[in-house]
Amino acid sequence: MTDDDQAERERAVRVPSSADAAVRICVVPAVLVAGTLALFGLDALDGAIQVALIMCAITAALVAMKSGHSRSAVQRAGLGALRYLPYAVFEYASPVLSVLHGISGFKIEKTGPVMAGHAAD
Repeated sequence: MTDDDQAERERAVRVPSSADAAVRICVVPAVLVAGTLALFGLDALDGAIQVALIMCAITAALVAMKSGHSRSAVQRAGLGALRYLPYAVFEYASPVLSVLHGISGFKIEKTGPVMAGHAAD
């Protein structure tokens, strides 16, 4: 066990105050997203919104470190979230693939019911 691991275990983690939670959940995202939309209009969707969301993630990490979590613990939590990346890719790809399927005209032929023990004609 290294000294960093020992120091991390000894550090007391505090529950964030209501003000910290309100800032992290409501105020920062609302101000940053509304500000970018006010400044750039719909052109904000080309990149400014993503910058605002990254700033929200940084604010959340700073609040976690202010509450007593170590930098390595915050980093591990962020890397743990990356495990869900394949699901996010599928979530965005699914509607696109559905539209492409509809445009292609590919269909499955409908057949009549098949009786048990009888072959379909």
